Amino acid sequence: MTLIEKYNSLQIEKMKLDKFFSMFLEKFERKMDADKTDTPIWKLYKTKLKEYDKVSQELKHTQYWIKKEQNDSYI
Repeated sequence: MTLIEKYNSLQIEKMKLDKFFSMFLEKFERKMDADKTDTPIWKLYKTKLKEYDKVSQELKHTQYWIKKEQNDSYI
Protein backbone atom coordinates (compact mmCIF):
# COMPACT_ATOMS: atom_id res chain seq x y z
CA MET A 1 0.00 0.00 0.00
CA THR A 2 1.40 3.36 -0.97
CA LEU A 3 1.28 6.37 1.31
CA ILE A 4 -1.43 7.95 -0.83
CA GLU A 5 -3.56 4.80 -0.62
CA LYS A 6 -3.04 4.67 3.13
CA TYR A 7 -3.99 8.33 3.44
CA ASN A 8 -7.16 7.82 1.40
CA SER A 9 -8.11 4.78 3.45
CA LEU A 10 -7.62 6.70 6.69
CA GLN A 11 -9.71 9.57 5.35
CA ILE A 12 -12.56 7.16 4.68
CA GLU A 13 -12.23 5.71 8.18
CA LYS A 14 -12.32 9.19 9.67
CA MET A 15 -15.43 10.12 7.68
CA LYS A 16 -17.16 6.96 8.92
CA LEU A 17 -16.29 7.85 12.49
CA ASP A 18 -17.53 11.41 11.94
CA LYS A 19 -20.83 10.00 10.76
CA PHE A 20 -20.94 7.62 13.72
CA PHE A 21 -20.47 10.51 16.18
CA SER A 22 -23.12 12.61 14.48
CA MET A 23 -25.66 9.82 14.62
CA PHE A 24 -24.61 8.67 18.09
CA LEU A 25 -24.87 12.11 19.64
CA GLU A 26 -28.15 12.79 17.90
CA LYS A 27 -29.59 9.65 19.44
CA PHE A 28 -27.92 9.56 22.88
CA GLU A 29 -26.85 13.06 23.88
CA ARG A 30 -29.79 13.42 26.27
CA LYS A 31 -28.85 10.16 27.97
CA MET A 32 -25.22 11.18 28.44
CA ASP A 33 -24.86 12.64 31.91
CA ALA A 34 -21.44 14.25 32.42
CA ASP A 35 -21.55 13.25 36.10
CA LYS A 36 -22.15 9.55 35.35
CA THR A 37 -19.59 8.49 32.81
CA ASP A 38 -19.55 4.80 33.74
CA THR A 39 -22.55 3.85 31.60
CA PRO A 40 -22.43 1.63 28.49
CA ILE A 41 -23.25 4.67 26.33
CA TRP A 42 -20.24 6.55 27.68
CA LYS A 43 -18.07 3.44 27.36
CA LEU A 44 -18.89 3.14 23.65
CA TYR A 45 -18.36 6.87 23.16
CA LYS A 46 -14.93 6.75 24.80
CA THR A 47 -13.91 3.67 22.81
CA LYS A 48 -14.87 5.31 19.52
CA LEU A 49 -13.18 8.55 20.57
CA LYS A 50 -9.91 6.67 21.14
CA GLU A 51 -10.29 5.10 17.71
CA TYR A 52 -10.94 8.54 16.21
CA ASP A 53 -7.85 9.98 17.92
CA LYS A 54 -5.73 7.10 16.62
CA VAL A 55 -6.98 7.55 13.04
CA SER A 56 -6.46 11.34 13.23
CA GLN A 57 -2.91 10.92 14.47
CA GLU A 58 -2.12 8.34 11.80
CA LEU A 59 -3.53 10.71 9.16
CA LYS A 60 -1.20 13.47 10.34
CA HIS A 61 1.80 11.14 10.26
CA THR A 62 0.94 9.85 6.82
CA GLN A 63 0.43 13.38 5.51
CA TYR A 64 3.84 14.33 6.90
CA TRP A 65 5.54 11.41 5.12
CA ILE A 66 3.76 12.17 1.87
CA LYS A 67 4.97 15.78 1.99
CA LYS A 68 8.47 14.68 2.95
CA GLU A 69 8.55 12.20 0.08
CA GLN A 70 7.42 14.89 -2.36
CA ASN A 71 10.00 17.37 -1.10
CA ASP A 72 12.79 14.78 -1.28
CA SER A 73 11.93 14.01 -4.90
CA TYR A 74 12.61 17.63 -5.89
CA ILE A 75 16.14 17.62 -4.50
